[in-house]
Amino acid sequence: MEADIYAALEPLGHPTLWGGFDDFGPGEAFPRITIQRISNATGYSLKSRADVETARIQVNVYSDDADQVFALARQVSQTLTDYRGGSVIRCKEISRRDGTTPSGGDVIRLQMLDIQVRYRA
Repeated sequence: MEADIYAALEPLGHPTLWGGFDDFGPGEAFPRITIQRISNATGYSLKSRADVETARIQVNVYSDDADQVFALARQVSQTLTDYRGGSVIRCKEISRRDGTTPSGGDVIRLQMLDIQVRYRA
């Protein structure tokens, strides 16, 4: 699932990685996208583990320009909710929050998207 989500976001043309803001190298361009798995639910049948799982991931969009954050967050949401491929059956945006992150005195705008991903294990 991780590789499929990453592959879906890569064509947006912005630095994207699994991890946190601090995992980017120094001087990495804005806007930036990070992805983290928040939770995972495994289904079970009476006999064994089911082959379909549901995960909640958080996709953070960072930029030093507020308009750029809002536009890219909409684009990320649209890309993921439209995406079907590889192991991913469907994605659904659950919530979106605004925020900022400190970065050496600069104000970095942030939108955090909670996405539910249903996928084949």
